[in-house]
Amino acid sequence: MEKKEVPVILLVIFLMSLIIFIHEKSPNFLWIVIISALIISVSVFCKKLTAKIINIKIEHKIWSFQRWWIGKSSHLKKAIPAGAVFPAILSVISFGFITCFSFLQFESTALPARAVKNYGTKRFSEIMEFDLCMIGFYGILGLFLLSITAKIFSSYFFGPSLMLLSKYSFYYAIWNLLPLSSLDGAKMFFGSSRLYAFTGILAIIVGLIIFLF
Repeated sequence: MEKKEVPVILLVIFLMSLIIFIHEKSPNFLWIVIISALIISVSVFCKKLTAKIINIKIEHKIWSFQRWWIGKSSHLKKAIPAGAVFPAILSVISFGFITCFSFLQFESTALPARAVKNYGTKRFSEIMEFDLCMIGFYGILGLFLLSITAKIFSSYFFGPSLMLLSKYSFYYAIWNLLPLSSLDGAKMFFGSSRLYAFTGILAIIVGLIIFLF
């Protein structure tokens, strides 16, 4: 992880912990911080690992919102730090009912080794939309696996605590599946609509496992 990413990740962990704390009205804030840190760490790790495998460097930043439509003039003069503003506002105005976890976006840079990376009979040095799609997909997949694992182990020990981890891992994944702006969901949707649809179906299955079984 880059040094510039550390304060961003710490800020997001704090914001997520605060939102969960308000929603759950739980007295155990420390455990909520641990849950938030684990969820965000799994998401970031899976995306960085995937990016490294395909010779891409990614850096996480607070999700910023500037363009609101596809027209040339359809953008704000200055980007809004939506990843810090929107979740906090939604949590406050809903009195903790809405738990928005759309905090982060990532920017990508091709590594030198990518120039000689083989793709069948062709070689590409630039970053393709499908590459970004795969990075986002494995970040979501990692969260689904964390959610299901926590659900399984909650039947044996630390039941309520692990159920919180399971539930909010799933919520974090769903909020980042939204095809908005620079969120992971937008990168997936424009990179491969089929993979995006598959991930949506997978989300339904995971949701049924978590909340009905």
